[in-house]
Amino acid sequence: MSSNLNYKYTDQDYILSNRPASKNTLIVGWNVEAANLYDRILSAPALGYNISGFIKPTGEIGKSHYKNVPVLGDLSALKQVIINHKIQEVLIVLSESERRYLEEVQSVCTQHAVPYRVISDAYDESHSHIVRQVIREVWSPDDFGLRRIVDIVGSIILLILLFPLFVVVSIAIKLESKGPIFYTQQRYGKDQRLFSVFKFRSMVQDAEKKSGPVWASKQDPRITKVGLFMRKTRIDELPQLMNVLAGDMSFIGPRPERPFFADTLKKQIPLYMNRLRAKPGITGLAQVTVGYDETLDDVKEKVLRDIEYIEQKNTLKMNLFVIWKTIKVVLTGGGQ
Repeated sequence: MSSNLNYKYTDQDYILSNRPASKNTLIVGWNVEAANLYDRILSAPALGYNISGFIKPTGEIGKSHYKNVPVLGDLSALKQVIINHKIQEVLIVLSESERRYLEEVQSVCTQHAVPYRVISDAYDESHSHIVRQVIREVWSPDDFGLRRIVDIVGSIILLILLFPLFVVVSIAIKLESKGPIFYTQQRYGKDQRLFSVFKFRSMVQDAEKKSGPVWASKQDPRITKVGLFMRKTRIDELPQLMNVLAGDMSFIGPRPERPFFADTLKKQIPLYMNRLRAKPGITGLAQVTVGYDETLDDVKEKVLRDIEYIEQKNTLKMNLFVIWKTIKVVLTGGGQ
């Protein structure tokens, strides 16, 4: 397979160095575009991709290799290849004649909770929202875009302006109950990266010492009086401005979930891990339109809202809607 075709992905090559640690990756595609993608990855090890092999969508497999990287099978073998090679991400590079297989590949990846990225601009309009979203994430990540600038500048300004409120809230928390002012917890961020989320403590100290990890409920006895007020007005979320400044979160995005719940829910909800394709947010479409996670149906509804936001996260209309709903919740005390 030759890689001489001039297939252009982006002009922003400098961002390729800002990728996570090495992970087993599979390229679905056996064409010039797939070869070009592999060459780019090979020339930029900081991408963090360890290419395990290719999947050839159609035709005889034989003993095909490209630069010593083998074709591991066709689409019928995709599930087993993902399992056998412990694939952590799939890069989809289908030619125009193979694009009918896109949904099949996405379905297999979703069933196995493996993140996937569509690396092509050759798809028709029915898949254009997927293509635009994924290309932005691969070649124009939020860390270098307008959203990241807004996150940095906005979080600095708000941390300064809200400092007096932080002092008042801190005193109120300490006066009501023993324990720390801030509460930290491990959460999944974008691409399942773990980080420590910061919140004002709204529950009694060691709230889960006896119960273990459980979701908060509307009449949760563990929530303090100050904590109840903070939750209704979303004040308890304000320390996450530090997470936004650090780059672990954005102002708007899916709720950052605890690994215990995420690892359980992904087995029950096939699309669950797709919500990790974007940075989590202090607020988000799911947070302001759906209530507590009291049932599996509540979680499913939130996942759908998260995916809806991710597909439209760069549209002004969607972000203004979430901001307006958030302000309404804060002013009316409609939080939970």
